[in-house]
Amino acid sequence: MEHKPWTLLLVDDEPQVLQLLANRLKAQGYAIVTALNADLAAIQLVQAKPHLVVCDVVMPGTDGPTFCKLVRARGDRTPFLFLTAKGQPQDIVEVLSAGGDDYLVKPFNGGELTARIQAILRRIYPSQTGPDTPHLPPKNNA
Repeated sequence: MEHKPWTLLLVDDEPQVLQLLANRLKAQGYAIVTALNADLAAIQLVQAKPHLVVCDVVMPGTDGPTFCKLVRARGDRTPFLFLTAKGQPQDIVEVLSAGGDDYLVKPFNGGELTARIQAILRRIYPSQTGPDTPHLPPKNNA
């Protein structure tokens, strides 16, 4: 039985950043859906039903933490990984208090981004047998 890959919703108001992230994560086997703002992300959240939202904190209009609060108020438990240039303790507390599951301060290492995504997916979906994780190395049975 073939399984579908994990679906990630990437939300960032900078098209170049969005494309860079999308390309990197697609190359690792993730299915990617993108949105340039929270309004478009809200639509994608319902239509694509992603396993994880990777969201910028600072965006024009509705910012990342506010978007997350709105999603949580609807009862949606989709995990959020926030990307932020703001790395002070109060900034981190803000995103986690808004309902975020993790954060990563920009600039970040691509390997750390992947590791945090994998950690959230393992924690939130521990018994899921649906999507394969082609981005994880195969177990060595030797």
